[in-house]
Amino acid sequence: MPSASAPEVPAPGEPLPAGAFRPVVLCFLFRSAAGRREVLLGLKHQGFGTGRIVALGGKLEPGETPAQAAVREVAEESGLLVEEADLGFLGEVTWDFPANPAWNMRAWIFTADRFTGDAGLSDEITPEWFPVTAPPWDGMWEDAAHWLPRVLAREPFSADIVLDAHSVGVASASVSPDRAGGTDGTPERPIAQGT
Repeated sequence: MPSASAPEVPAPGEPLPAGAFRPVVLCFLFRSAAGRREVLLGLKHQGFGTGRIVALGGKLEPGETPAQAAVREVAEESGLLVEEADLGFLGEVTWDFPANPAWNMRAWIFTADRFTGDAGLSDEITPEWFPVTAPPWDGMWEDAAHWLPRVLAREPFSADIVLDAHSVGVASASVSPDRAGGTDGTPERPIAQGT
């Protein structure tokens, strides 16, 4: 039985109920190098977002808390090890794809400054450090311009993004300077049941 802080997660391959948002996590790692602050992103090789530069992260597994998923995804995609205690919960982003509802997602956004290891290539991602002052906007999803600056500034937030009819551009974006859920990412509202 999942803990109270583990959201209901559809089984692998199970379709989402109508109006639901698949629970995912994103984790942004930060470091100082050569006198500048950097953030770890990566070029996606397979799956959703192939060919784009994205944050480390992915879907929660059944019974997994958002923090546990963030730790697992960082290790799988970069080889870096992050402790749950070193994660900071920053907020949530929902993506509504009216033309492709199966793509709807709600993400918990985590950050970390402490981790061990060296970032390396995985089957899914080629990780790369970027200056926080110069993210690779041209290689990212268009919606990132609406909420990523808050992540880079480490400002709590919540964002609701509605994609256009082509599921690429932004039809609307609402970003608030607060965050949903508890300080550890525990959801205040159901995830798999929609909003």
